[in-house]
Amino acid sequence: MNFVPALIDEMHPLELKGEVSAEVLGLNEPAARGEQPILAELLVQKEGDDFLVTGWLQTTLSLLCGRCAVWFPWPVRTQVEHLFEAPHPSGIDLTPFIREDILLELPLNAACRLGADGRCPVTGEFYQPRPETSGSLASGEVWEALSKIKTKD
Repeated sequence: MNFVPALIDEMHPLELKGEVSAEVLGLNEPAARGEQPILAELLVQKEGDDFLVTGWLQTTLSLLCGRCAVWFPWPVRTQVEHLFEAPHPSGIDLTPFIREDILLELPLNAACRLGADGRCPVTGEFYQPRPETSGSLASGEVWEALSKIKTKD
């Protein structure tokens, strides 16, 4: 998805609506796949010598659950806001920005959402909540030992 800056002026913004192939994501990772097209609704506005691209992107990715190891859908809907400052090339390709905006919505550790009873919606397996820890993870002894370390100047 791209636009030609010379064809846009302050009075006539450019609306870009359509689908972008999931191939632009380059997601063939062991734990993430992009198979659905990306729906884009963008508005390109000229502000002085600069161009502001705003709007939204929407798709559904497939992620591998880190808990039950089953693929599950991960809907993504993200706002877009990019400023392109002058000078401009004859054409501006938005594809790398679309890719980045979508990939930034991926979780660090994907896990399907458990039901209220703690069961996995896919496998039906029950998962116990992790026990609460009280206080600091490091005891006072650890800090004492660290304070004895002398650094070389």
